[in-house]
Amino acid sequence: MSLLAVSNLTKCYRRGDKTIAAVDDVSFHIDPGETLALAGPSGSGKSTIARLVLRLIEPDDGRIDFEGSDFLALSGAALRARRARLQMVFQDPLAAFNPRATVARVLDDPLRVHGIASRAERPRRIAALLERVGLIADLAPRAIHEISGGQRQRVAIARAIATKPSLIVLDEAASALDVSVRGEILKLLLDLQRQEKIAYLFISHDLGVIRSVAHRVILLDAGRIAENGDAQTVIDAPQSAIGKALVAAAPRLNRTLMRLASAGLD
Repeated sequence: MSLLAVSNLTKCYRRGDKTIAAVDDVSFHIDPGETLALAGPSGSGKSTIARLVLRLIEPDDGRIDFEGSDFLALSGAALRARRARLQMVFQDPLAAFNPRATVARVLDDPLRVHGIASRAERPRRIAALLERVGLIADLAPRAIHEISGGQRQRVAIARAIATKPSLIVLDEAASALDVSVRGEILKLLLDLQRQEKIAYLFISHDLGVIRSVAHRVILLDAGRIAENGDAQTVIDAPQSAIGKALVAAAPRLNRTLMRLASAGLD
């Protein structure tokens, strides 16, 4: 059984007197421990799909099954409980979090909200989460705006794994980082996936990164699926017009990320 199954998902917006289909009859699935990437030009529907899957917005049509049940049918306490199993890491954690909040507060929130640990236990849990993502416990009292971009993204990942999710949505989670830090973050994600069997819905415009970390890829064009399949096969030899255009426009694939791919996806 698939971990996530999306069927005929549709989301439209009104712009003046026109109706624009941001997501148009999209279907896909993600298996446990798998990475599915979404790629496409700006406005192709990648981030809208992420928000629909997370139920930050509601679809006009379609179905989302998560962990064997109808995710769109859930509400109230049942929805909050299931959301603990479905987390997100944003492109810019400085924008996603209160920049004046401390690292400890950012990590304390999911533990408290989901009743994962008592107040007395939470400092120990926070220290363990920081260690899990390669940070030291002494970072806990620091404000989010006082730490580096790479450290902030590690904190964002620590927050995402705090609830022991089965699926994490990563929306351009490495694109704002420089190349060396990006490689470290991608390696961390691959290590967590191997050890915890977490699945990822990985959204990126960077085909080099996608080829490095994803098992499968969906190429989107104007809200519709233009091509999908094995990530390395699709990127190496795209068949769709949009796939060929994306590959032609992409910089040469980074060799460091390529080495990461062979180590992480074997």
